[in-house]
Amino acid sequence: APALAMGNTVVLKPAEYTSLTALLFADICRQAGLPKGVVNIVTGDGAVGEMIVNADVDKIAFTGSTAVGRHIREATAGTGKALTLELGGKSPILVFDDASLEDAVGAAMLGNFYSSGQICSNDTRVFVSRGLKARFLERLKARTEAIIIGEPLDEGTQFGPLITAEHLDKVMGYVDIGVKEGASL
Repeated sequence: APALAMGNTVVLKPAEYTSLTALLFADICRQAGLPKGVVNIVTGDGAVGEMIVNADVDKIAFTGSTAVGRHIREATAGTGKALTLELGGKSPILVFDDASLEDAVGAAMLGNFYSSGQICSNDTRVFVSRGLKARFLERLKARTEAIIIGEPLDEGTQFGPLITAEHLDKVMGYVDIGVKEGASL
């Protein structure tokens, strides 16, 4: 939106698993009356993204993994291209003694389970003061056990499927690590 507001054209290359959302956005832009060629959607995998990074463009904005962000930074170094990187997105939640316990648990639930945890600001770590730890974990466990798992298009669903089998395997690998380190399911 800021690029468009300043009179620029935009090329958007979504993650290969989220192309339909971007194509819907393009249709909304068309319906809103934006001229052809102002918003352009290019779909594909990382190789397509690399072609865009190497193209004659003035600015690149990337949201995603730190490894890919580092690669983009290296590829654009010395080119004069403006670059914005939003990487990692694994910010911790800090819960101090004076926190509202219900608000803190709510934030942890939202930060970990919203969009099945498949957003760029997933809060994978929660640091809780020792004085609140037991009460926090009790409430978090109760709220987690009550999550409604189901079909993503059902309005009652609070946690849907992961986007790919590979992503599920990665998550289950983290679960396995947690169990090996002493966590219980």
